[in-house]
Amino acid sequence: MPIISIEKFLRGGYVIKKSYLAAAAILGAAVFAGQAHAVKIDLGKGKSFKMGFRAKVHAVYLGKAYTGDKSDIAFSVPNARIYGKGSISKIFKWGWQGDFRPNDGNRFRIVDAFVMLDFAKEFKVYAGWIKLPFELHSGIQSGWSFVAPTGPAYGLAQNPFTNPAATRAQGSGSRSPQVGVWGKVAGGMFKYYLYATDGVDQNNWDERKTGYGVRVEFAPTMVGYKGHPGYVLKETYLGKQNTFVVGLSYFAQKQDQDTGNPGGTTSAKSFAVDILWEQNLGAVTPNISLGYVSHKDFRGNCADASGVGDTVPSCGDAKGFLAQAQVLFNQNTILGKPAVGIRWAQSDPDDFVDDGQTINRYKSSVIGVVGQLYVKGVGNRIALSVDRVKYDQPGAKDYTDVTLALWYNF
Repeated sequence: MPIISIEKFLRGGYVIKKSYLAAAAILGAAVFAGQAHAVKIDLGKGKSFKMGFRAKVHAVYLGKAYTGDKSDIAFSVPNARIYGKGSISKIFKWGWQGDFRPNDGNRFRIVDAFVMLDFAKEFKVYAGWIKLPFELHSGIQSGWSFVAPTGPAYGLAQNPFTNPAATRAQGSGSRSPQVGVWGKVAGGMFKYYLYATDGVDQNNWDERKTGYGVRVEFAPTMVGYKGHPGYVLKETYLGKQNTFVVGLSYFAQKQDQDTGNPGGTTSAKSFAVDILWEQNLGAVTPNISLGYVSHKDFRGNCADASGVGDTVPSCGDAKGFLAQAQVLFNQNTILGKPAVGIRWAQSDPDDFVDDGQTINRYKSSVIGVVGQLYVKGVGNRIALSVDRVKYDQPGAKDYTDVTLALWYNF
């Protein structure tokens, strides 16, 4: 990655102000299209700035999802983002990301905006809009790191593999406004997250309380494995490290119950277990991940608020299961390293009662196969996937979608 050192430039006798030179460096990098990496400016003494661009393009053959539907081809650009991150000192760091959302009127929305105080590898403090540290497959992993290009839980009704918090960013449902601490101890054998999330004022229309969560990871470093190195979890490290991680997550948040149901408040609670194993064997890198989530009064399994005085809907419980595997071939082709994968996921939501009426829910599942080329990292790749979605609801129609996806991350 090209680094422009302002400090070295000034030592050479130039007296241009740092702010002007930094601006010129950014402009110059934008003009010269031959660069193959994001811009990084190193100001010395722990000060730095990096910015870049990323997007993904989809071409999807949509199967017949319901009676009367017709198979169709759809082209889209789900995301087109600009991002930046940097540090004011060796301790004070920050990051942000915005999405132009081409499928949503090209409206620009902030996806990430946070500050990180990096006191030590054992203790870091963060605050802002950032991915909720919950289950591996539930949105905290980068949207550019999916083994499956359509996402781990594509097509599931009442999708349990998601951010369980009540307040989420409009640009990305995996993000919530938070303050928390995290770090790695015992030489990286254990990793922890402790956090609180809240983004609304309690009033007559919205009585959501502060949510609290914890995540703990274990990696058997004594036998040469590593855990997730940074704040964000990823489904694959493409053989760059031998990874074995077991993660346990818990999240709880109260909010006032629908006035049509007695009981005062609900106590939404979510528990999750995830496992990731990846081993570089020379010619190939196999990868296996498993996930289980259990939600009580899950926000993704609710009825519409109805009746006089209702402020929030009634909600039911839900469970989810996921198994995913990939084999990466470590030999480069003209377009990168090839890989093949398979994934199965299931949503199992419970029935519940709302205003005296039983709301029926049904299982859904998806099985998908994927072939892809990792051109450079997980952010630059080409993938072709076939997903078969099945609903147990009477009269529902199973369907198969075929997706060609392309990512770039500059």
